[in-house]
Amino acid sequence: MSIFSGCLSTFSSSNSDTPLPNIPTGAWTQYGADGANTFTPNASAPSSGNLAWTSDAFTRWQPVVSDGTVYMTNFDPSNDGSVIGLDAQGGSEEWRTTLNASGDNGTVIVDDRFIVAYDSELVALDSQSGEQIWTEPINRFDFSELLVVDEATRTVLVGSRAGIEAFNAANGEKLWEINTVRQIARAPAIYDGEGFVVGYIDGTPFLVAFSLEDGSELWRSELTSIPESTPPVVTQERVFVSESRVLVAYNRETGDRYRELHSFSYDEGKYEINGIAATDSVVFATSHDGIVAMDSESGTERWHRNAVAGHSGICVGTETVVLPLRDPEFAPNKETISALDRESGEMYWYYTFDSSPNVIVPPVLVDGAVFFTASDMDGLGALGDVSAQDS
Repeated sequence: MSIFSGCLSTFSSSNSDTPLPNIPTGAWTQYGADGANTFTPNASAPSSGNLAWTSDAFTRWQPVVSDGTVYMTNFDPSNDGSVIGLDAQGGSEEWRTTLNASGDNGTVIVDDRFIVAYDSELVALDSQSGEQIWTEPINRFDFSELLVVDEATRTVLVGSRAGIEAFNAANGEKLWEINTVRQIARAPAIYDGEGFVVGYIDGTPFLVAFSLEDGSELWRSELTSIPESTPPVVTQERVFVSESRVLVAYNRETGDRYRELHSFSYDEGKYEINGIAATDSVVFATSHDGIVAMDSESGTERWHRNAVAGHSGICVGTETVVLPLRDPEFAPNKETISALDRESGEMYWYYTFDSSPNVIVPPVLVDGAVFFTASDMDGLGALGDVSAQDS
């Protein structure tokens, strides 16, 4: 049964200040929710999607969340380049560390370390106090997605146009560097001691698997193109990539091309795939033509919703799929953050903006909250189970 508890909520330009009813639990530790870029945290979305609070601190970057704290940056030429810890329930600032940085940056949280990559620096901060623990030089950091951590080995990977560097999260020791794969523009992925990356080798696009222990190459598969918007997504048996606007599955162990799964086609071509999320059995993909859920082995469609999915991607919880959406049935010509039933694609709730902004980064889902940034707001927003009147 569909419920529409968030349908009346709209974003106001003034900051909301209503604490969430409970401390959000669970974690979103890095860009793709986990090292494999699955965008599928083991989390339950709130029962309604009303605006609880927005931060006083400016941000345009995706946060990470762990143990009731939201970690964010306010890097921008007009701000002070700080790293900030916020209380996830109410949005109050717990600590702030100024790095005098600007521009693209990536963040991960592992153990008691909050690690930030920017410019030519990799910095580890104490997650409780913001105190700087270590700093190491890196190759030029150009894109906010290019930082990933393996939580099992505490290995941090930093991608760049020059290749991949690996560091020990505990002390910052540089472990290895590879430069055979270059011009990396999408987040590397990690699964079971192996890394996966898309980039160029001698000018040709490839999907490459490598050992996390020493960076040695395991296999490479030539691609028809580099994905436009999505990183590789890895599950137990498959690596999913968007290749020439087609969702393609590769064998994780061998790199063999398994099958083409889906494309969003129109009369004159194919729409760009904006987001991919996957479990071991189901893969989800979004585009300007909507969102589809399909069997990850056969590509058999389970459901398809015709709506315009935002460019910032998708996240899949235990019961819902959360994503930016323009759905003519519920909010014509309006951007929303919507929660769809994971099994059927039916609308569960949606949060409507009072203008027409773009949601900038993939929504971050943890138990009881959805965190987001949008182009018409300066701070971080938190959606949750608060009343529409409070919102």
